[in-house]
Amino acid sequence: TYLMGILDIFRKKKPAEPEPEKIAFSEIENWLNNKAKEAREKEKEILESIKQKISLFTSELNTKVKVLKEIDIESKKVEDRAKIIVKQSLEKYLIYVDIFTKELNQTEKQDLQQFIKDINKIFSDFDKHSYLFYQRATFLIGDQIAAVKQGISNLSQYFTQLFNENQKTINTLEKIPQIQSKFNQLNKIKTTTNKINLEITTTDEKIKTTIEKEKNALQEIEKIKTSQDYLDNLKKQEQTKLAQDQLEKDIKELRKLIDFKKLSSLFHSDEKKMNLIKNYKENFQATFQKDSQNQALLDLLSEAKINTSLIQQKTEQINTKKQEIAKAKNENKEAAQKDPTKTLLKEIEKIKSDITNLNTEKDRLTKRKTNHQQIKNTTITEIKQETESLGGVLVVGIL
Repeated sequence: TYLMGILDIFRKKKPAEPEPEKIAFSEIENWLNNKAKEAREKEKEILESIKQKISLFTSELNTKVKVLKEIDIESKKVEDRAKIIVKQSLEKYLIYVDIFTKELNQTEKQDLQQFIKDINKIFSDFDKHSYLFYQRATFLIGDQIAAVKQGISNLSQYFTQLFNENQKTINTLEKIPQIQSKFNQLNKIKTTTNKINLEITTTDEKIKTTIEKEKNALQEIEKIKTSQDYLDNLKKQEQTKLAQDQLEKDIKELRKLIDFKKLSSLFHSDEKKMNLIKNYKENFQATFQKDSQNQALLDLLSEAKINTSLIQQKTEQINTKKQEIAKAKNENKEAAQKDPTKTLLKEIEKIKSDITNLNTEKDRLTKRKTNHQQIKNTTITEIKQETESLGGVLVVGIL
């Protein structure tokens, strides 16, 4: 067959290679450009040689085809049926020879790698379509048609040998774009990594600034807590609490002065008064504080004629304290609403949330950086391997 199996030649054992060139990573692009320039110049020489060869081959093949066309098949001493088969097969074979020749001359000869793919297909198609007709035609015109076949076979061998001899150039033409593509990828990774590093630096600065804001807010709170106004407010709150505690004690003492048994005995038939007596008896503290002036209780005690001067005096004192405490609580409430530490504490809560979010963002950026570093390392390894296949060894200056 005419199928060259051109791609198979690259699986053959390679000849001994010269000592590899040592290249700094920073010089690899210049080295590749020089290699590419050398390979392209060699490629032009090879393609020019191919053009000349195809031109010569076409001329020689046309001469052989002309001989085939001039054969007088009718003069052959065989059955007519055999003549018809051979004649038809020859016509078909020559059609495919013509197609083969046209495709051979028309295929682009500017890119060696593409030419190899194209020429391989041209030979493959010719072999597939012409083989049967060739076999049938050889019955009567074996020598003449064999000359055409041999010419095509010789061309196939020429290409195989030519590509085999220039395997290094072909390999260089194939590898350099791949390495350059990886370099472009590496540069993109470098650009992206620089951006990530800048974002991490910016985020670190934001974290530092935000922590400083938290520190300042805490210091401001401590400063406020040592101010005279703040201490005075705390003192007032403590005094109000003590007054409240004393009020509750006074109310307990007042309860002891009231004879609830006598009240119940006197008003047992009056449901309304009994409910009042029951509320005071069972929960004196809450009921007493709920009734602003406790007039209902005092009236009940007067009616029972047990409202002693001591009870009256005690009640008046308690009511006065209740008013004073209520006033003090309102003042404390107003002071608490104006307390600047509350605003600062809310601000600190937001600052802490901001710090958490910034640290989360930094973690995300760090993971991205690590991922890009892994891709970068893999890409550098691939560039090293591809460079070695071209006879170079990367040594220092890795990005």
